[in-house]
Amino acid sequence: MQRLTATVASLGMMLGVANYAAARGGLQPPAPGGVGCAKAINLVASPAGVAIAAQGKARVNAFLNNGVLVQKFVVEVNAVVPNGTTFMVFANGLPAGTITIAFGKGVLDVNNVPPSVLPAGTDPVCSITTVIVTDAAGNTILSGTF
Repeated sequence: MQRLTATVASLGMMLGVANYAAARGGLQPPAPGGVGCAKAINLVASPAGVAIAAQGKARVNAFLNNGVLVQKFVVEVNAVVPNGTTFMVFANGLPAGTITIAFGKGVLDVNNVPPSVLPAGTDPVCSITTVIVTDAAGNTILSGTF
């Protein structure tokens, strides 16, 4: 009985944290029945990334909204580089988009909410495994695996 009580309490706490994150603009909880996902990772800087104090995060989120599967892929990068510096983002080895840095920060935010369409390497977002951020010369700056 104590084990059941502890399990139920743990589950309640986890759901509360997920709902709080969703309410605060974080990840939406995955859809019931195994449809969708909600994952986030910290990206790791390569030596080239360390040289520019690069840091990054990536997240994928898919959830049902009125019967439609909404998919989102977001990559955030901070780096000590001049304004206007661009980085390429790759998902599963395919180009996903470009990040332009302004005041040390930049974001790639792609989704399938009409009229938007997800780039080839990002659909479905739940199947993204690797994320790589490169500079204009093709040097890896940040990378990570879901």
